[in-house]
Amino acid sequence: MVETIRFIRGNLPHWLVADRPYFVTLRVRGTLPRQVIEKLAVERAALEKARCRDAQTWEEMRRRQFARIETILDTCQNGRNWLTQGNVPHVLLEGLDWIEKQAGWAVYAAVVMSSHVHLVTRSTNGRNGELLSDLEKFKRFTGREANRLLKRRGPFWAKEDFDHWCRTPEKVQGAVQYVRNNPVKAGLAKQWQDWPWTVVKWP
Repeated sequence: MVETIRFIRGNLPHWLVADRPYFVTLRVRGTLPRQVIEKLAVERAALEKARCRDAQTWEEMRRRQFARIETILDTCQNGRNWLTQGNVPHVLLEGLDWIEKQAGWAVYAAVVMSSHVHLVTRSTNGRNGELLSDLEKFKRFTGREANRLLKRRGPFWAKEDFDHWCRTPEKVQGAVQYVRNNPVKAGLAKQWQDWPWTVVKWP
């Protein structure tokens, strides 16, 4: 039985549970059209109104929505491909060091794409309930540094992240494989090892 810590309904749902790894996607602000975000919210509201509570239905909706989001982020046709410019990816990878050493989140895998970051992580000190606040600290620091490097102002990251907890070790392995193969799927590399901003620590 999984212990639910919090369930937060925003534009994206955030289901925080105890002692489970998370697959997280952070994206640059403005990379998803508003109509897409609104459509995702309508789909979730329809499920809730129908009082559909079974995990399988929610999981299927989550998969469909994630696939739609990922297709948009991988193409990145709005010019906000900031994350792979200059020294910005190095700032993000250094931020992952903070997540591990200071916030206590083991990073199983991560990849920096041009408009988003994927991360598979697990708390080593019982901070699952602090996932969103720790990610916010990461975004605040890296966003400020990225803006400085890119000589720009204004919000850098989207307000909400796409996070999903992994139910089994097989789900964790699948998330790690997805993260490392994202550049290949997006046509940016022939092998995952060729992409310079990939971190894989899961055995």
